[in-house]
Amino acid sequence: TDNTGDEPILLLDDVLAELDDVRQNYLLKSINENTQTIITSVDTILFEQEFLKDVEIYKIDNGTLITP
Repeated sequence: TDNTGDEPILLLDDVLAELDDVRQNYLLKSINENTQTIITSVDTILFEQEFLKDVEIYKIDNGTLITP
């Protein structure tokens, strides 16, 4: 960030499945709102509604991208 002025992209691949509820919430709430974040998950049930209000959700079904 200091060298380029750009924020990094944060990629979290199904990380919520590996964490308990407390750590899931801590992780999601610690993500800077200026950081582009891509999170993969098999379901949105692990996410609090507060977190889902400002996100774009893309679904992949049998290898095909389903646009929102």
